[in-house]
Amino acid sequence: MKLLFWVAFAAVVYTYFGYPLLVWLIGRMRPRPIKQGKFNPSVSMIIAAYNEEKVIGHKMVNTMALAYPEGQLEIIVVADGSTDQTVSIVQSYEKEGVTVLHQSLRQGKTAALNRAVSSATGEIVFFSDANTMYEPTVIQKIVRNFNDPSVGGVSGRKVILKDCDRQTSQGETAFWNYEGWLKSGESRLGSIVGADGEIFAIRRALFAPMPSFIVHDDMFLSLKIVEAGFRVIYEGEATSAEYSSKTLHDEFFLKVRYASAGYQILTQFPKMFFPPKTFFAFQFISHKLFRWLIPFFLLTMLLSSALIPSLWYHSLFWGQVSFYLTAVLGWVLMKKIGHATLFYVPLYFCMGNAAALYGFFLHFFSAGQTSLWRKAER
Repeated sequence: MKLLFWVAFAAVVYTYFGYPLLVWLIGRMRPRPIKQGKFNPSVSMIIAAYNEEKVIGHKMVNTMALAYPEGQLEIIVVADGSTDQTVSIVQSYEKEGVTVLHQSLRQGKTAALNRAVSSATGEIVFFSDANTMYEPTVIQKIVRNFNDPSVGGVSGRKVILKDCDRQTSQGETAFWNYEGWLKSGESRLGSIVGADGEIFAIRRALFAPMPSFIVHDDMFLSLKIVEAGFRVIYEGEATSAEYSSKTLHDEFFLKVRYASAGYQILTQFPKMFFPPKTFFAFQFISHKLFRWLIPFFLLTMLLSSALIPSLWYHSLFWGQVSFYLTAVLGWVLMKKIGHATLFYVPLYFCMGNAAALYGFFLHFFSAGQTSLWRKAER
């Protein structure tokens, strides 16, 4: 039982601290530089927008202000299934060369992206979301990395805009800063394990239509690119800014979706991961799979420490119980007064791991996550 506790403890420490440190060390000792250079290929920017009337106008203004050589940037907005004013707002930009794709049937984001890419003409396909805003030179910063022939995909840095009225702003800011640092290290030693779909560009030649049931389109494309022998790298100077979910409730279900869809991705690449044969597979398991399994490690620590007949382990048990009780208290405060003050960290940590646990059971013991996922209020 003691061994069980310490194995679970080691898995948690490795996931959050050991693996990032390992990535940093290997990246310093054996880096794989990226041969950046001035490169202006034709680019097709694809913006996925489902019922985004609140933000699509700002997105179009932001997109029109992007600095890229004239005639080299194609803009496609795919708004399948939208029933609000999204389509009419985007259509007002058709005279400026924007292409609008819309059909009444909603088949999910993956199907919409497949349809949009089939209409794209650019050498580089740049995927974007309706609620993300870019600084003007973002395209140049992304595409300069494609000067390196080994690079098949480039992901930018996600930045969370500060908003004290949003319950998840503080936690998401910390999370994405951590993710950005980790991806920067992974990129230095080879490839990142998954791009961020709101700022992700790939070589058009490497795109093949994705199965319509895929939920994690960005992760699926990342793994396909690596499987084809190319790198997916991280460009920290290219930023995508957006607000976090308004409530912890909305963020919880987004994280449920990510975890459930992550297990779906594993089933699509059995030869890559079962058993892991490459360092990239080791990276993916360490960065993604272990993180999705953290709630099981935490439960193992809690239960084993309760069952070991030792004052020391019982102290560890009550310490864990106290931590989870502060998370519950934080949740009560969030419900009552809208913020959790000192209890925010345990609340956000437990919320994320509860979502991962729910995502596991949703995938393996339920119908799973469909491509028609629920939208979080922005």
